[in-house]
This record gives sequence, structure tokens and C-alpha cells, in this order.
Amino acid sequence: MKNGELLRTRAQALRKNAAAEENRLWYDFLRTYPVQFRRQVPLGRYIVDFFCAGAKLAVELDGSQHYEGNGPEYDRERTGYLEEDRGLLVLRFTNLEIRKNFEGVCAAIDRAAQERVPSSVSLRLTASPQGEAFPSGGRCPSAHTGADEGANTAHLETRNMKTVTIYTDGACSGNPGPGGWGAILEYGQFRKELSGGEAHTTNNRMELTGVIRALEALKEPCIVELWSDSKYVIDALQKGWAKGWKARGWVKGDKKPALNPDLWERLLELCDYHTVRLHWVKGHADNPNNNRCDELAVAESRKYK
Repeated sequence: MKNGELLRTRAQALRKNAAAEENRLWYDFLRTYPVQFRRQVPLGRYIVDFFCAGAKLAVELDGSQHYEGNGPEYDRERTGYLEEDRGLLVLRFTNLEIRKNFEGVCAAIDRAAQERVPSSVSLRLTASPQGEAFPSGGRCPSAHTGADEGANTAHLETRNMKTVTIYTDGACSGNPGPGGWGAILEYGQFRKELSGGEAHTTNNRMELTGVIRALEALKEPCIVELWSDSKYVIDALQKGWAKGWKARGWVKGDKKPALNPDLWERLLELCDYHTVRLHWVKGHADNPNNNRCDELAVAESRKYK
């Protein structure tokens, strides 16, 4: 049997034995999407979970096997081939994200498709709201609200999720000592600055608090482009460390206690509620928004000296 036939046979088997999360994304969203998606599509030497030729978009779902053994290296090679050799945009989501933040996943896919299909193709039933102030109405989940609350919201609302850009920074004199945090939220033509501080805290707590307060200011689920100069925050979220700490009862891999569990607990809830895309920015460099957040944070910390 030739390689092409082997891949097609393998693709059929994958469709037949698809995980519940994959079936949900297909039957509840992608199967009826205005631009055609196909599932388990052979592309070169790989099989892509979901493929949209019109948007040159590949959507991949990662189960636990993707984080074991050579899984991460294989995924990097696979993504590199699809993006560099095939010219696709690759979106990767975990099965946990499908279960916990299904609407956010759908919104991220929709946004990517919107940006990549020809301008002559209309994907929305109604135009996305423009010229509005920061998203309000609805509410953020409280500390005891399930992350998947409202999962039956109409897909039209999902596709109209707003994209907000957030910059945050934290500062602390003495560490521990008096500290402050600053945040900038941008949505369309609107811009808002937030800041606060505490008399006795640490730099990491202020970094976390800045992100939390900024996300809490959004009163409906949003796509958030989050920029921070804190490797502590970005790496712990991006690399899954914080979720691992929580799963182990706030214990790190080295058996030492994970610090700031109260703040991490709240931040993980907010990241389930919103679709958060993480970006690290070098601190005290040439990013004016990051520098402004630093000014806000330092000014707040000085109030407690």
C-alpha cells in the first residue's frame, strides 16, 4: 500500500475513533461553519485534525500524549512543516480547553478565519460591534462559578467576541515591601489605565495582581492579547506550570510549595473565562505601553513609603 493510501486509511480510522472533544468541535461548530472545514485531512506526511482550505487554516487538538516523551518535539516539527512548507496558520488547543472554554476556542478559530478568508466572503450573520466602549454587560465568574457556565450560548454571540489588548506590570520596593501594579486596556479607539498597590507585598504578587485586575475589568468573555514582561506569569501560564501546581495541590515539581496560590487560582479561572493569548515583552525597553505600566506601578508603590 502506498503512503497516500496509508494516510487515507489512517485518517478514516482517526475519524471513527475520534475523542469526544474532537467530535464536539466538529458537530457543534466546524461542520456548519460558513467556510468549509474538513476533518482528519492528509497533508504531506501528516494528518491534520481540521483543515480549512479557504482560510489556509489548520486546527489541531492536543491530548495528553502530546506532552509525553517526544510529543512536544514532534508537534514542533509538524507545526513547522504546515506553516513553513504549506503556508498554513496552525491553531493548537488542548482537549481541556474544549471542555472548559469551548466558546473561547470557537471564537479564536472564527477570528483567525475572518482574518484569512478573501474579503468577498462574508462569515458573519451580523457585523461585529464597532466603536463601543470596553466590553460590559454580563459578568466575570466569581471565585465559585464554573468555568463552563453559559456553554449553551448561541454561536452568533461567540463569533462576535471582542478582542482587547492588555499590558500589565508590577513593581515592589524591597521585595517584600511596598508595591504597585499598572495595567492598560485597549479596545478599538478606547484606552483605559488601571493601577493599585499594597503596603507589604512582593514583585510577583504585583505582577499577578495587575493581570487579574485587568481581566476582571472585562465583564463579558473576550479574546485577550496579554502582554507582560514577567517571565513568572507568562511561562507559568504558557508552559502549563500553574495548572500543574494546582493539580498537585499547589505543590511544584520539586515538591516545594507553589507561592501565591490564591492569586494563581483566580487567574486560572479568568483564563478559562476569556481566551487569553500570551506575549512576553522585554521590560524597561522600547515598548511605550509596558513602560507606562511600569510608571503606574512605581507611582502606586511610592504611596506606601
